[in-house]
Amino acid sequence: MKTLALIARRPDTTRDAFRAHYEEVHAPLAIDTLLEGTLRYVRSHLREEIHGAPGFDVVTAFWYRDVAAALAIQHRLSGTEGEPILRDELTFMDKPANTFFAVSERPVMGEEDRAAELRGLALVGAPEGEDAADFLARYEAQQVPRLLDAVRAPAWCLQNRTLHIGPDAAPAFDAVTQLHAEGDAGLGDWARELAAAGARVVVAAVSEHESALPWGGSRSA
Repeated sequence: MKTLALIARRPDTTRDAFRAHYEEVHAPLAIDTLLEGTLRYVRSHLREEIHGAPGFDVVTAFWYRDVAAALAIQHRLSGTEGEPILRDELTFMDKPANTFFAVSERPVMGEEDRAAELRGLALVGAPEGEDAADFLARYEAQQVPRLLDAVRAPAWCLQNRTLHIGPDAAPAFDAVTQLHAEGDAGLGDWARELAAAGARVVVAAVSEHESALPWGGSRSA
């Protein structure tokens, strides 16, 4: 099981300060107090917007051992164990702007390469009025290959499909595509063409940070 969180910084906090606090204070605190039962914990901090207005500063990914582990974390968060992390969030996050949703992931190509010069994210949403499933099928068949053509020497690509669960409002995006490559060779043009067809598109270069988990995670999760 995997979830993604789109997290925004407080307006009075710079992106560099937000990233430093997240990595030096918040992530260790979350591991110490909350996240037992996760398999991986990875933050993709925005470094450069290539297209679109993100409205967030980091995409945080959580992989859970199983549904029971995810529910146990939510239970701890709502109790006294969660109080330190909730207090810390208020010091650097714009919490009303944050969104959190489950995804299913599908490897497209290769293996992760954190040394890649370009580590990027493409977040896309179906055009207004279009069925999300139909859009995703077309996006994965037609646009993901074109996305890979828009970078130099792609090494890895992972497709995340948003899962629409429960009565809550649908997430802002229907897919999050992650990639590692040697460099940009037209990502902005790819994004503008997709946006011109009505899709919601954000593309950004990121820096990636993964925490070692004291209870033992798995990079193959």
